[in-house]
Amino acid sequence: MAGDANTGDLVLAVDGGASSTLALLAAPDGTILGSSLGGPANHVHEPGGMDRMRRTLRGVTEGAFASAGLPFGPVRSACFGLTGGVDVADGIAREFLMADALRVVHDSVTALAGASMAQPGVVVIAGTGAVAYGEDGQGASAKTSGWGYIMGDEGSGYDIGILALRAATAAADGRMPSTSLGALIPAFFGVESLEAVHRLIYSQGVVPRPRIAGLAAVVSRAAADGDKPARAILVRSAADLATAVIAVMGQLGQVRTGMSIYPVGGVFRAGQWIMEPFERVLRSASPASQVRDPAFAPVIGALLLALRDAGIEPDDAVIERIRATMPPAARSKVGEEDRETGQA
Repeated sequence: MAGDANTGDLVLAVDGGASSTLALLAAPDGTILGSSLGGPANHVHEPGGMDRMRRTLRGVTEGAFASAGLPFGPVRSACFGLTGGVDVADGIAREFLMADALRVVHDSVTALAGASMAQPGVVVIAGTGAVAYGEDGQGASAKTSGWGYIMGDEGSGYDIGILALRAATAAADGRMPSTSLGALIPAFFGVESLEAVHRLIYSQGVVPRPRIAGLAAVVSRAAADGDKPARAILVRSAADLATAVIAVMGQLGQVRTGMSIYPVGGVFRAGQWIMEPFERVLRSASPASQVRDPAFAPVIGALLLALRDAGIEPDDAVIERIRATMPPAARSKVGEEDRETGQA
């Protein structure tokens, strides 16, 4: 059946993350015909970054055609959602792909489209980095946070990791209350002491940002076991993330009327220790807003936008065909923990 498809009628969706890139090829009715998973497609301004993005984007695109049993060819529309390098990715995509309509956007746009099934709302992504993005359904959009690990990303996994390291060292010095993080953090890194963690972190290239962001899970476990400093870190982070959402709604003029809010990313896996204070701050500022579970991963958001660009409204029948043919990789990329924001 796939072999009889006209490639010029198909739509392409690509989600490029910090560690992996996923492409989907679909028929106009929403049936996903092929998929392909590749490596990272961001940090284009690092040495070799442009070539890596070029190889990855072309590789997953051609791989999606191959997976569908189709020859590589033009498509009706394509949408690329990327964590970084959006300014150059459009030109790269046009080097190898012919499409009647082609858009390249930051993955916060596709994350919202996937979470809300292409409806108005606000998505707040908290993985290695953090960003909030919203659309009001009338053509206006707004973004806050996402400034990267040096200039911002408050509430992100990396930010939580840094706060955890500081809480542990301050407790070791007697500058702050005792915390189990002083023992849990060395165990996480596979060393015996905070001094050994110090040596690891200050040895250039040994501890990448996603690894430090992984401490968010350690903080969550400590909070669940009753550790007060760990709980305080999550309360602070929840407030930072909620404030980013409120700022988006403020820019859109929707604080009083309220919006649907979609939390995405590994930080929110802390459950009640992050969600309860997050919702509390939101309710205080915007009682009419509602926090909802995301419906789909960002790559499905890219597919929904590509369908719209092809003149196809994703109605219930289209959504059900997408759901029925969605590959496992598209499910696992919901809330991807290593998602970075604000990065080149």
